[in-house]
Amino acid sequence: MKKIFFLLCLVSFTMQAKYYEAVLTFENGTVKKGFAEMVEIQDSKVKFRLTEKGDTEKILSEDLKKIEYTDKDGNKYEADRLFIHTDKGEKGIKKGTKKYWLYVVYSNGIKLVTDALQSTFRYNPSNGTTTGAAGATLFYLGKEKEDGVFFVFMLSSMNSINIGMDKSVRKHCELLFKDCPSFLEAVNKENFKKTTLMNRLIELYETNNCNKKVEIKPVAKPGIKSKKSKKN
Repeated sequence: MKKIFFLLCLVSFTMQAKYYEAVLTFENGTVKKGFAEMVEIQDSKVKFRLTEKGDTEKILSEDLKKIEYTDKDGNKYEADRLFIHTDKGEKGIKKGTKKYWLYVVYSNGIKLVTDALQSTFRYNPSNGTTTGAAGATLFYLGKEKEDGVFFVFMLSSMNSINIGMDKSVRKHCELLFKDCPSFLEAVNKENFKKTTLMNRLIELYETNNCNKKVEIKPVAKPGIKSKKSKKN
């Protein structure tokens, strides 16, 4: 199981104008290797270089499918362009119409992704005041082979508390994984914590074998006996 180790460092990475070893995959299947800056959710262009100190090229985000980064310690990060859907309850699902850059935490049947928002706090020494908003890690949930996810909860923020988290997790799991009742039962029994939420969801999904295909056995029709082959 892939452990969640980069949530705290992802915000600091995106705040640095630094180029990381990267593999860009385009929508048409073309692959381009070089170095790129870590993308943020709204980025319309990706800054790319063939070499770390080379000339900078700006590539349109809409032409890209994903970016795979590797840092100096060998840690890998994947940013995918995904739609963000919203469950409106009785009104149904509002499908996203625009793709955003989101970082994949885990994708094997269940898909967990995050968006690291930068802190915009700025201190004004002339009057001693601070303005702006705190950084945060937003958590989204979806299915591996689908290009859309649902926002679930804000995991790290000065203003983020646990109220409503379990309800939102259960609601979106029920929406996405009706075909794995044992997983839903385990989720409904769990009291999640923000610091371990994603790891715990992965554990529950894996231990309940949600990716295992159910074998459907043919049902014999009443009154019809199977014919045995005659031996010569």
